[in-house]
Amino acid sequence: MVDSRFTLPIFAMLPIAGFCSVAHANVFERKQNGNLVEISQSVWRADGSQVVDGRYGPKAEPVSNSAQSQNAVRQHIQVAATRFGVDRNLVDAVAWQESRYNPRAISTAGAVGVMQLMPDTARQLGVRNPHDVEQNVIGGTAYLRQQLERFGNNVPLALAAYNAGPGAVIKYGSIPPYRETQNYVRQIMQRLSATSAYRAGY
Repeated sequence: MVDSRFTLPIFAMLPIAGFCSVAHANVFERKQNGNLVEISQSVWRADGSQVVDGRYGPKAEPVSNSAQSQNAVRQHIQVAATRFGVDRNLVDAVAWQESRYNPRAISTAGAVGVMQLMPDTARQLGVRNPHDVEQNVIGGTAYLRQQLERFGNNVPLALAAYNAGPGAVIKYGSIPPYRETQNYVRQIMQRLSATSAYRAGY
């Protein structure tokens, strides 16, 4: 989930001076009948298996997220990654971890969409409609680029900042000692190690 109070619009990709505060929350999908179905990334492993009551369950598929929808998301990821000079595999891994590519994912904290943008963050990034898949992916990729620039292209630190906020990373001088953030970075790095030249160790 991305949440920032000091984020530049996406058309002004300059280093930012402010800190942001990010708090992950359970992620849901709102069904057409209005019901919420939990798809929280906190209960998933990098290999797609699900944790239930502390035990690993069978590999699961994204909730109500068709292959056609996923392909459309990946196309937006490719365009945004090229636009902001971010490795496509990295953006893809963040999108998977945040929402399983689900455009209808929402969190209890109010983050929405594929890249789990908070409304305030979306506005500060210049995203007018965070529910729009293309705009959501562009906003999330722009924010990820900001964190990469801030932390000298150190991918684990940039991911930690995306999850816990750059202020927390600066405070600890490393990945913050938050279980959610540690797992978040580890799972994304593991996914990257299987799809690109990144290494899982950090």
